Amino acid sequence: MGTTAPEHPEAPHDHELEELEVDSSIPPRPEEEVADADGDEAADAGGLTGSG
Repeated sequence: MGTTAPEHPEAPHDHELEELEVDSSIPPRPEEEVADADGDEAADAGGLTGSG
């Protein structure tokens, strides 16, 4: 039982870590994100200035 206790949480733990890596690799579009951020920033500025 003592050996199954650490093995049990280790299995899901590894999976969680892998899932996180996959999530980080899911959006492989830094250029697009930058453009989106630029557009968002412009929209935010316009909304902040009240030009909307």
